[in-house]
Amino acid sequence: MSLDDRQKAFIGYLLSLGREGQENRGALAELRSGLGRKPAEMARVHKHVVPYLPESKWDDHWYYLTATLFGMHPKHKNPVKREANGKKWTEIWTMGRAFRPLKKKSDSMEARFVALLNADAEDLDGHLRHAISLLKANEHPLDWFQLFRDVLQWDHPNGDVQLQWARDFYKGDSSNKTFLPDQTTNKEV
Repeated sequence: MSLDDRQKAFIGYLLSLGREGQENRGALAELRSGLGRKPAEMARVHKHVVPYLPESKWDDHWYYLTATLFGMHPKHKNPVKREANGKKWTEIWTMGRAFRPLKKKSDSMEARFVALLNADAEDLDGHLRHAISLLKANEHPLDWFQLFRDVLQWDHPNGDVQLQWARDFYKGDSSNKTFLPDQTTNKEV
């Protein structure tokens, strides 16, 4: 799923509030004031979110959640464009990719990440608040366009977002060794 123009404008607006060296501290504080609350309880956040809401109300909650989380940690990581062997691709910075360096800091980080992956939509707010707090404490940025895209898709029956985050978190993990048969002894090596 890609974001439509209104959704991109919403994230662009948030990024403008957190532009390094030009942070709108008042607006970021207003966004943070909504952390852990329901949209109806976020009077100070409405002016930052309502202009971007779609006509349908099914996903309003995700706009409010993204805005409040951004207020907590307004550091953005743009996707990285790569090229090798004549092929071009974009390295997407999902929550799994952003969280990956944290697993080296503590054994509990993997358990926290797994809890995030297992969160259902009703519990996602708290898990994401905790994850964003850890990213902030460790000065790891996040691609806010990607996070917004992902939370909008969280309930997809195939769990595509969760699978992608898991792939990005565990990539390069030496504990996930591939075993190939030894041709001479028929034993795994």
